[in-house]
Amino acid sequence: MNYVYGSFALMLMLLAGCTTTGNAKGLPHEESFEYSVIFCEPEKCLADLSARLSGPGEILCALYNVDKSLVSIIDGRAESGAVIIAGAHAKVRSPSVIRTKSKGLMHNKFCVFDGKTVWTGSFNPIKSNKKVYDNVIIINSTLLAGNYLREFEELKANKSAPTRNTRFILNQTLVENYFCPEDGCVRILQNMIRSAEKSVLFATYSFTHPKIANEIIAKNAGGVAVRGIIEKGTRYSQYQTLKSAGLNVIEHEDRSIVHHKFFVIDNKTVLTGSFNPTRNGDERNDENVLIIHDEELAGIYADYFQKLFDKNL
Repeated sequence: MNYVYGSFALMLMLLAGCTTTGNAKGLPHEESFEYSVIFCEPEKCLADLSARLSGPGEILCALYNVDKSLVSIIDGRAESGAVIIAGAHAKVRSPSVIRTKSKGLMHNKFCVFDGKTVWTGSFNPIKSNKKVYDNVIIINSTLLAGNYLREFEELKANKSAPTRNTRFILNQTLVENYFCPEDGCVRILQNMIRSAEKSVLFATYSFTHPKIANEIIAKNAGGVAVRGIIEKGTRYSQYQTLKSAGLNVIEHEDRSIVHHKFFVIDNKTVLTGSFNPTRNGDERNDENVLIIHDEELAGIYADYFQKLFDKNL
């Protein structure tokens, strides 16, 4: 089932049953894997999230920034159990909003609906005067929701602990879930890049971490095809380092903003979430990462990347 929002926004609802990678023995398991992906401009994702926030059941969100209209929906709900943890950039005041006190940014963009559906990705649910390219993935899974609910409670209590169940099987698909800084997201991304045999694609708003740049340069030197898009103008960007090493990377520089944080490895594996490959993202900020080993999903992200890459040439 396909829903197309304009020329660059896409929702695909899929029932995935691809083969897992790695050793799946003993991992927590759920029989189904239902997910949807949205590549969106702000108003479309806002409409989707607004509709979900208006539904029944418990809703817990951790959002770097949030539009007042969404807070009004939460405030107006008849039942209890709807709470937003907001980062410092959220200029909203409400009994439904809790402020975080983390040492870095509370940079997450996730919601958990009724303990069984997770919404996450790069999208900050705010209205914008600019066109902003983002991605969101929504997954129905009590296992994954459990991880995000525990992270929500940690953020609420201003505490941090390594994630207990970082790998599990949904249907036959291996899914990995990590949180920064406690789980070491740069190390996770390094290992993912090292696993590449044919290709690495990435689109990031901010790319400043030299370790990730070095991993990508080494892969490119070893014959792995690398292509990337980095938003122009971010401080300490690794763009020139990558470009000087001969990589096929471009800076996005028109009036819109590429706000993605995704990597695609070998058209088989996708990393997405709120995490930019930066030192702050790894060591200070509260972030979340999803890695999904699914060829169908990877193909969707790769196709979208190609369109965005061609648009910026």
